[in-house]
Amino acid sequence: MERVSGIDEWMESTEYFHYIEQMIERNFKQQYGLSLREFCVLYNLYKQPEKRCKINDLIQSVRLSQSAMSRLVNRLERGETPYVCRNECAEDQRATIICLTDKGIEVAERMMQQFRKLLDKVDFDNIDMLLTATKASLEKE
Repeated sequence: MERVSGIDEWMESTEYFHYIEQMIERNFKQQYGLSLREFCVLYNLYKQPEKRCKINDLIQSVRLSQSAMSRLVNRLERGETPYVCRNECAEDQRATIICLTDKGIEVAERMMQQFRKLLDKVDFDNIDMLLTATKASLEKE
């Protein structure tokens, strides 16, 4: 089969990233019962100095719609030991603040450690070669 410069490299690199994402998603579901998107919310909250931020900031960083983020936060709030809680914003009562609970901090730290272990298995040199080849092919156009 004939290769088409740029397209084949792009497809290979997206396939590789998709495989990595699936590997991480599967592991998080098995280990913690959480999705990669749910981890992204916990991680973004964890990075904040006070482990909290406005829901609209989370929507932008995780790239979800308002309704999808609300459903995701609802899932993280459920259970005997919720990972997050909601509070009103003192400065803007229309805004909602999402906060990590102690359990959320603990789980985020464990998931971050697991994430790093999974990424240790990734061949980043291969990814770099794919991206370089894709960029070179696209720049020829």
